[in-house]
Parts: sequence; C-alpha cells; structure tokens
Amino acid sequence: MAHTELVRHQRMIFFEGIVLMAFLLGGGIALFYFSYRTYKEKSAKEKFFASFAHDLKTAMFRLQLQIEKLGKSLGEDKVEPVLVQTRKLHLHLENSLDYALGDEKNLYIEKIEIQDFFGDLHHQWPELRFKVKGKGLALADRKALNSIFKNLLHNSFVHGHAKEVALELSVKGRMLNILYKDDGQVFEGNLARLSSNVASSYQGSGFGLFLVRYWLDRLHGELDFTQSEEGRLHVNMQLPTI
Repeated sequence: MAHTELVRHQRMIFFEGIVLMAFLLGGGIALFYFSYRTYKEKSAKEKFFASFAHDLKTAMFRLQLQIEKLGKSLGEDKVEPVLVQTRKLHLHLENSLDYALGDEKNLYIEKIEIQDFFGDLHHQWPELRFKVKGKGLALADRKALNSIFKNLLHNSFVHGHAKEVALELSVKGRMLNILYKDDGQVFEGNLARLSSNVASSYQGSGFGLFLVRYWLDRLHGELDFTQSEEGRLHVNMQLPTI
C-alpha cells in the first residue's frame, strides 16, 4: 500500500510538472509573440511619423520659399507678416510631432561645436542680430539641439520682440555652460512656472520652452531661468562635454 501510494504521488507530481512546463512554455511563446508585435507596431509608428513629418516639413519649406520669392517681386515688407506666420506654423508642427513621438524618438549623440551650430541658424532668422562669446563643444543630438535653439529664437523674436540675441559659452568641469539672452522686452511672468507643465505651456506661449527642458533632460543637461538687472529673461543651460 505504501509503495502504491508513493507511485501515485510520483505520477501526480510528474503530470503537474508537465502541466507547469506547458504553461511556462506557452506563456513564454505568448510573451515573445506580443513583445514582437509591440516592437513591429512601434517601428511602424516611428516610420509613419518620420514620413509624415518629412512631408509636412517639405511642404512648409516650399511654401516659405514661394513667399520669399514673392517678396522679391512685391517687396519684403509686404510679405514679412505672412513669412513670420509661416515660420511660426512650421515650428508648431515640429514641436507637436516631437512631443507626439516622445521618448520613442532615438537620439544620435555626437560632438557639436555650439558656436558654429548656433551661427548656422542665422539665415533662418535674418531679422535678428546674432552674437556669440566663447567657444564650446557639446555631446548632443543635432535634431534636439536644433529644436532647443529654434524655440528660444522664436520666443525672443515673437514674444520678446527682440532685435539681438546673444550666446555666452564657458566650460566648467565636464559640462558646457550656455547662457542665452536677448535685448527684448522685460519678462514679467513667474520664472518658477516656465516650462514646468505641458498642459499650461501648450495653452499659452510656453510650449516651446517646455520642449527646451524636455530635450535638455533627455540630453542629460540642465536648465535654469534667471533675469538680468533690467528684468530680461536669461536662459542658463548646461550640456555634457568631453
């Protein structure tokens, strides 16, 4: 009887082990399948947004070129308001797409000379005078850096009504200090609320500054807002360097 009972228990344990292994195997296969499907859906989403963003940017760029050509015929002063609004719409589209992709957008970190990168943006903002003091190399993604400076320039020109923007670069340890400032209007808002919340930022004029903070966080940088003695907004940024 004892031997028979032992055999019966062994068989029960054996079959329960088989069932458990079957569940584990089935669960593993299901997990692999759903993980693979999620990966494919993510890849398809990224490809769609990349294609969609490219088509939108191409269309906006062509429209901007046509307006600039029209300005040569009619006079730049007559088409400047349309050109400014077109550029504003272009930036809003870029910002919306960047935020829609969120953390799914991969970054390509490379060595970038900030003074040269910033200076190359001048042709897109001919209304502004550019000044750069110092030199500095940062480890950053070009698209993220482009979004950061475009939003700062847009904020200076559209909201601050600035005529001149300046960049001051200095290296401290393994971080590059970047001070961005302009000669625009005095800032009368709350520094603590700048770029702190996406909902309030998107409803007002601060969504661009929200994205500046978002990109700096992803680049392992830092952001701080201060004011000059005159009350103008100063944007203090830090990015990793070598």
